Amino acid sequence: MKNKKIYFVIPIYNEEKIIQKVINELIIKTKSFNRKIILINDGSKDNTISKLKKYKHNKNIKIINKKNEGHGKTVIRGYKFAIKNKCDYVFQLDSDDQFFTSEIKKLIKPKYKQKLIIGKRYNRKDQFLRIVITKIMKMVVFFSHGVMIKDANSPFRLIESNFLKTNLRKIEKSIIPNILISIIACKNKKIKFVNVKHKERETGEVSIKKFKLLIFCIKSLKEIIFF
Repeated sequence: MKNKKIYFVIPIYNEEKIIQKVINELIIKTKSFNRKIILINDGSKDNTISKLKKYKHNKNIKIINKKNEGHGKTVIRGYKFAIKNKCDYVFQLDSDDQFFTSEIKKLIKPKYKQKLIIGKRYNRKDQFLRIVITKIMKMVVFFSHGVMIKDANSPFRLIESNFLKTNLRKIEKSIIPNILISIIACKNKKIKFVNVKHKERETGEVSIKKFKLLIFCIKSLKEIIFF
């Protein structure tokens, strides 16, 4: 795996307090890999942009600033950039520091032949409502598609580039590409789950909350059912 080109795709929104810590740890923990780090700023309204400027001369880091479009479209933007630059794997992770970068190596192992390796969050440290919503979506996926996916929306995952490229058109307009690509991989028996630790969010803000969260959930359920 050390000879494979891995692109780390990180969507970012209003993470001025933590983003440099996340990036610095990622640089250290992944230095043994042939990798590039893609930082996609999704129209942050805080001081995130200035925090990212520190890395503009780092040849292993690509910074993309764009208008706010939401997490799903931001992830897709990163996928397309990685595929265009002919990487072998995409490693997606969020910018909120809820995962330990030291656990990245648990997913990147030559013995795993599956196309999608998901870091399953055990003892998840999110808000109760978000955990409930995840359980509901899990059951909707099961009844709609006949597959039981342990953590379909985990934002800590390794995806084989050719598999992603083959299925990109099916998910590129989705607000929940994580879930849809998980469904595809599970149906084709090309998915594996690896337990990873999860931390509480200490800084930043959740981009979808309150009434917007309800609307997002309704749209997500429709996407899952009619996918």
